Amino acid sequence: MVERTILAATLAALPLLTVSSLSFAQAPGYRVEIVPGATEETVYAWSRQRCEEWHIPDAPLRAFRNQNGAVVAFASNYRNRAMAGPSLDRIGISCSVSYEAKSSPDPSEFSDKNWLTATWTSNGRDVFGLVHAEYHADRYGNACRFRDRMSCWYNVVTAAHSTDGGRHFSAEPRQLVAAPTFRQDVDQGRHRGFFNPSNIIERDGAWYTLIATTGGEGQKGGVCLFRSTDINDSASWRAYDGTDYTVRAVDPYREDLSQAKPCQPLKGLPTTVGSVTKHEPSGLYLAVLHLGPDPSQGIAGGRVAYSWSADLLRWSPLQTLVVHPTMWSKNCADTTRYAYGAVADPGSTSRNFETTGDEAFLFMTRMRVKDCKLGPERDLIRVKIHIVKDQP
Repeated sequence: MVERTILAATLAALPLLTVSSLSFAQAPGYRVEIVPGATEETVYAWSRQRCEEWHIPDAPLRAFRNQNGAVVAFASNYRNRAMAGPSLDRIGISCSVSYEAKSSPDPSEFSDKNWLTATWTSNGRDVFGLVHAEYHADRYGNACRFRDRMSCWYNVVTAAHSTDGGRHFSAEPRQLVAAPTFRQDVDQGRHRGFFNPSNIIERDGAWYTLIATTGGEGQKGGVCLFRSTDINDSASWRAYDGTDYTVRAVDPYREDLSQAKPCQPLKGLPTTVGSVTKHEPSGLYLAVLHLGPDPSQGIAGGRVAYSWSADLLRWSPLQTLVVHPTMWSKNCADTTRYAYGAVADPGSTSRNFETTGDEAFLFMTRMRVKDCKLGPERDLIRVKIHIVKDQP
């Protein structure tokens, strides 16, 4: 649902949690900037391209090249539709639905409202996906004693697969990637679970993604790093425990929860990560995050921030890329707000756009504000950025 993005603002308010055996990476000597004179370019215009009222960009952009060399991209809502074209500069809209959950009232099915939030493929035909799976108990009778979505929201991350280049995805057989050590509860009272995977990035023969958690019952809130040693095996994902990748998702409805272990949130990443890309000239990884208002920094509406890492575990202090009203702004004078920042380079040599050169694009969702509220009028836009080496 649209309300799911409130998670990022909530997590942004959490204290930064440390990884005891690690320290912050040092600032790498590179900065990210909007290219001078760059303007917003519209990739998807809701007013003229929508297939239905809530056909909106409701997740960060993910893209890959299929078996025919065409680019397939997702930045959809729970009715997941692909964009496709000859390049990332020229992608068109399709009204065909690639994946949609079953709106199941049974929380153990993990199939209420689901977002395809990450994709990765080696051949363009067989595509692995990560799914942000929401369960909103307020929609189902007495499943929650509250009536607002946030108080009744339970979340896990599951896997999906496509064998036709992303035209269709299946989440069966069900496979958990990240899950809390508790079930959905009628008295839940707040949004809980694991949320919003970043894109998947390959490194040294393994695959990684960053997944946020609100914590609870022995799990600290923050962002955890997950690794798979076999992208074709959904059960291979393990989260970092502070020393190694040992934390397996335990199904709270089908397994003994005494076997569950907490993951260790990473220092320096306080909220959901929109994208991780490898900057080829430096060999460093760049994470981009959309943050809410931060009075301590004198930022009233929000900002896009970024961090650098050499190993995906230690991240540099956040730097600001652009200040603008985000979807968590409280200023009723806003006419537009932004969310879901993700960096992608159309010229990337990676089939999955995992790398960038010194120039790339920041993709975002731009939302129209009316009467201090957000509705379905949302466009996918991009703005050109460059990565500049600091002068000694």
